[in-house]
Amino acid sequence: MKHKAPFFGSIAMVVVAGSIALIDHFVIDLPDIATVVAGIFMMVGMVIIVYSTARTLLHKKTFVYKNQESMEQILSFYDRSLASLQVDIEEEYVQTSFGKTHVVYAGDRTKKPLFTLHGGNGIAPLNIRLFLPLLSDYCLISPDVIGMPGKSEPFRNLSTKGDDYGTWITEILDALQIDRVMFVVSSYSCAMMLSLAKVHPDRISKAVLLVPSGIAHGPMHKIMWDMAIPFMKYYFRPSRKALQGIMDTMVSEGDDMWREFLDLMMTCYKMEMRPPREFTKAELSGFNSPILLIASSEDVFFPDNKVFPRADQIFPGPIRKMRISGKHLPSARTMADVCKAIVAFDAEHK
Repeated sequence: MKHKAPFFGSIAMVVVAGSIALIDHFVIDLPDIATVVAGIFMMVGMVIIVYSTARTLLHKKTFVYKNQESMEQILSFYDRSLASLQVDIEEEYVQTSFGKTHVVYAGDRTKKPLFTLHGGNGIAPLNIRLFLPLLSDYCLISPDVIGMPGKSEPFRNLSTKGDDYGTWITEILDALQIDRVMFVVSSYSCAMMLSLAKVHPDRISKAVLLVPSGIAHGPMHKIMWDMAIPFMKYYFRPSRKALQGIMDTMVSEGDDMWREFLDLMMTCYKMEMRPPREFTKAELSGFNSPILLIASSEDVFFPDNKVFPRADQIFPGPIRKMRISGKHLPSARTMADVCKAIVAFDAEHK
């Protein structure tokens, strides 16, 4: 009970801040000091909420769905989104020390394998969908991350503080009898792969990091401000318009499948709120594999002007940088260009 007061107090702070912002935007222009106060309330409130949520999740094994019916809804969407890819699909489960892990193979399994992980709170089918153009040259191996809304263990027991993710990926590679492979990761899963790069860098032949976490992040006040108000609007009054507000912050172009998934994620699933960790030069000193680093100035989470300079500081191996347009989730046209760059990068580093 002792943690409930600050938690609910922080919610009240966020609500007050949101109310001030909405009044200022839609009703009357408030003095600048009111906007400053709103911003402070918003930042402090969101920090306490994230901390309280993380504290709770770290002290118990959390079932990630709201209830059994919610899980069935998301898994139904999962199957539909996987079928919509209209490519050769194989699925299997492997056992790890963190629980069973569901693995999807997309494309011709006789082609060169690429190991790819979805981003935070994502699922394998939507991750494969991003990289579909690669199937002409590769077979994509895409696990569902344990503790996120896919078909792997539905309990959140991987810590973001240590190297659980690196250990988990190693165990998957061992189960699949893969010694060394090229990785294609994006957003939250970049930090997961960097955990592997810290503990077993020899398992990564080369790496593509798209809008990557684990390196540097954008200004926290902007992340909280741009994301908190749209999320609050949707939480208190779910509507298509409110959902579009969230998409406008994150997504480069409208997409009914992503819209449906975001709706399900926010209504059926307990979101992973712990931020991905960022790695140091010392931690990655043994990781010398070539890297293709792709980022955008429009990404509120991991903008290129933060990611690129720090990448030069922490990665000892060769880095090729690619600047793209668009928000955190790139458009289909941008992803087509990204996939061409991935093929060229792979060919360059045989």
